[in-house]
Amino acid sequence: EIGNTFTHHYTNGPLEGSNNKIKVIKRTGFGYRNFFRFRLRVLFAFRVHTKRALITK
Repeated sequence: EIGNTFTHHYTNGPLEGSNNKIKVIKRTGFGYRNFFRFRLRVLFAFRVHTKRALITK
């Protein structure tokens, strides 16, 4: 396993960072109104633009 590090030069560090960021959002924002709000918060944290308009009630 350690030898693969020298031959493949790939790491899962960025993915682990993304997972950690999502877990922190989930922990700090405990009690989101619904999954849609949680999803928007995660997308905002990663600066992902969606084409779907935000509809507020």
